Amino acid sequence: MSRKGLRILVMLLLDTLPMLGNVLMLCFFVFFIFGIVGVQLWSGRLRNRCYLVLPDNISSDGSVQMLFGVAVCM
Repeated sequence: MSRKGLRILVMLLLDTLPMLGNVLMLCFFVFFIFGIVGVQLWSGRLRNRCYLVLPDNISSDGSVQMLFGVAVCM
């Protein structure tokens, strides 16, 4: 690619940054609204549903819980 073509490409990308900013703001707003709606809809329904039961001889290290823990779900 020649220097002139590369310069045109870089200038084009720099010119489109304000428009990309508008699109990113719109995406942020949509995800923000869906996040609020999701929190309101689920509002604690998944709290305290499952917990780990460990044998007495195993410490409470996170990696050990993943291997030897038994999940009890209500």
